[in-house]
Parts: sequence; structure tokens; C-alpha cells
Amino acid sequence: MVTQEDIAKILNISRTTVARALNGSENIKKETKEKILKLCDELGYVKNPISTSLATKKQKKIFAFLIQSKNKYYSMELIKGLKKAEKEFEFYGYKIEIIETNIDHPLDQLNQLQNIMKEERPDGIIIVPLLKEEIKNIQLRYPKTFFITLDVGIDESITYVGVDYFKSGRMAADILMNVMSKGKKVLVLDTKDDRISSELYLKGFLSRINEEKKDIIVGPIYDDDLKNNALDIIKKNITKDIEGIYSSRFLADIIKKTKDLQLNFKVVGNGMSEQIYNLILNKNMIATVVEPWEEEGYAVGKIMFNYLYKNDTYNGKKYIVESKIVFKENLK
Repeated sequence: MVTQEDIAKILNISRTTVARALNGSENIKKETKEKILKLCDELGYVKNPISTSLATKKQKKIFAFLIQSKNKYYSMELIKGLKKAEKEFEFYGYKIEIIETNIDHPLDQLNQLQNIMKEERPDGIIIVPLLKEEIKNIQLRYPKTFFITLDVGIDESITYVGVDYFKSGRMAADILMNVMSKGKKVLVLDTKDDRISSELYLKGFLSRINEEKKDIIVGPIYDDDLKNNALDIIKKNITKDIEGIYSSRFLADIIKKTKDLQLNFKVVGNGMSEQIYNLILNKNMIATVVEPWEEEGYAVGKIMFNYLYKNDTYNGKKYIVESKIVFKENLK
């Protein structure tokens, strides 16, 4: 069966342009419209009644509450994925309004969510929930609004799209154990949880090493202000048998400081940023385990569309996007 995508590809135009011509829109050049209609007739294109009914549905109000973390790459990739979903379904007037709040000010997120619920009565909410119990209570007060939590689950009744940070920590430990020299140890540093991933990264990392019963861990050594105090901690605890360093937060900053002192460690990290990218590129890090946040953003955007426009059922389901290992050889 001939589709709108087929017509668009043949004429080297967008699917949206084909859809406009078929729906009698005036927002298209006359000659372009004539070319499209002629080709549709020649190829025997039959208009899809399901697509037509979706396109005529009232535009839904959808808000995505994202957080501004220390890692700008995280938010940028999630937004990129949401925009990709918007682009795919633009024919249906699909729009997601993005609201970003600071990760260290969870009450700002809560207050903005409360205001949106009261003033806009949205059809859908996508949220990285920082205050889980309070957000759950809001969700219960507005049962007609479809909630999806992103990256942080609340409970089994709310649809969740995310990654397995615990598993990513285990993957990082696997790589590091395989490159460590016999009898050498890893200095593990810890600090305040970032509310999303760092605690799970660390738990996964330690669980994998403990599983192998390898006595290679020094620490974890905790410090409230690890970013600024890391160098002093390393100087205080460094011994000849320490060959590697691991931290679930501020690892790129820590490694940069050790390089200034001409200290060389074997390092495997979690997550991605411009700093981590350059450290791997320059062989200052062996690898990192990366969450494909763009895929995550796209997945949550598509699920929201299917629920609101196609009446697909998703309540309480969990969707996990698999992490990837990045070495210097597979950097883009």
C-alpha cells in the first residue's frame, strides 16, 4: 500500500507537505499541491482514515518537567529526544511544552507543577519527579491527566520511562576490573546523591566488585564537598597500590585535577559530558557507560502521543532504555 511517506520520498518533500495537500490546506504552493495530487492518483494512494481521525483531534496540552542538572548534556539530550517525537507527529499538532527547574530546588518544580495543574488542566504530564510523595499526591488529585515519570520512578501505578543506573554502575565495575593489574586497588570517592543517578551508580559499582569477592576497594570515602576537596582526599589516601579511581559524581573534575599533579589512574566512569568526552578522546579515561537520554526522551514523547491520540493503554508500565559503553574507538 502506498503511504504518504512514499509520496514524500519520491517528490523529495516532507510528509507534512503531502498531508497538507491531501487535507486541502491553503498553506502550500499551488504547483506543489498539483504534483502531489497527481502522483497520488497515479500510484493509487488511498487516504488512511485512522490518520485523518487523529489529525482532526483537538490539540492536547502536554507539559514536560525536566531538571537543570550539573551535567548540561543530560537535559540537552532529553530535550532533543522530546523534540524528535514532536517532529515525527507534527502533522497532528503534537506539542510538548518544556519547563526546566534547578535540581537543587525541588520545591520550585512542585510549585510550578501545582500551578500548571490548576491553571491549564493539562492532558499529559512528563516529569522527572524530585519530591516523589508530593507529586504522587498531585497525580491522584487529577486522575484525568496522564502522568509519565522520567528517569525516577514513583510507584507501579504510574508509567515510567528510564534507564537502569544500577546496572550501569555494574557495567563500569566490570570494565575497570578487567583492566586493573593484579594486586592493585581502586580508590572510591562518594558525596551527596544527585537525586537521580549517582547513588544507584555507586551501589551497582560496589555490588559487582563484591560479587567477585575482589579485595580491591579503598573506601568509599565520603565528603560533602567532593568537587572542591577531592585533591586533598586523594593526597591523603594515595598509596603505591592504588591504580584506579571511581566516583559517581564529579569524576571528570577529579581526573582533571589529578592530571594537573601528573598523577595517572585507570578510570572508567558513568554518564557523558563534554569533559568526559575529551578525557576519553585524550586517553585520560578508558571508557564510560552512557545512558542514551535522547532515546529516553523520544520514547516518553512517543508513549504520551500514543496514549492521548491513539488511546493506547500504558498505565503502570515500565520502559527501560539500555545503556551503552563508550570507548575512544567509538566516539563520534
